[in-house]
Amino acid sequence: MIDFLKKYRFYLIIAAFLLYFLGKYIYAQPKYVNGEVAPDIVGTMHNDTPFQLSNLRGNYVLVDFWGSWCGPCIQETPKLRQLYTNFHGKTYTDAKDFDIVSVGIESDKTRWLSAIERLDMRWQYHVSDFQNLNSPMAKSYGVRVIPTKFLLNTEGVIIGVNQPFEEIEKLLKSKLK
Repeated sequence: MIDFLKKYRFYLIIAAFLLYFLGKYIYAQPKYVNGEVAPDIVGTMHNDTPFQLSNLRGNYVLVDFWGSWCGPCIQETPKLRQLYTNFHGKTYTDAKDFDIVSVGIESDKTRWLSAIERLDMRWQYHVSDFQNLNSPMAKSYGVRVIPTKFLLNTEGVIIGVNQPFEEIEKLLKSKLK
C-alpha cells in the first residue's frame, strides 16, 4: 500500500484538489434553478417602507444578492445601473416593466445605506435584514456566495440564475415592443 501511495502520490494530490474545488463549486450553487417559482421576499426597504417581492408580479425582476463589503458586487454595480437605465420604464410585449431588487447581505445599516448612495443604485427596491448570509432571504434562495442573481419572469418564475449581463440584456431587448 505504501508503494502504491508513493507511486501515485502526484495523481492523488491532483484528485484531492479537484474534489475540493468541485465540492466548493457545488456548495456555492444557489438552491433554485430555471423554471422554479422564486420564494417571496418580505422585508423593509432602505427608506423604511414595507416590501414584498410578489407585489412586482407582472414585471421582469432581477433579484440581486450583494454586499457593500463585496468587491465583485461593487464591480457589477455599473452594469446593473446600465440595465436599469436601459430597460426600466420601457414598454414590453408581455410585462408592465423591469425592476431590480437588491438584497443586501449586510450587518451594518449605515454602511449599506452609504453604499447605495455612493454607488448610485438608483432603483427603488433595496432590502436587508442585517443578518448577513444567515438572512432568511438569502437562506430561502440558497445563497451562499455573492453576488448571486435571479431573473424572474412576470409570474415570479426563475428564468435565469447568475446569467451574464449580456444574456439578460438580450432577453429584455427581445421582449420590448
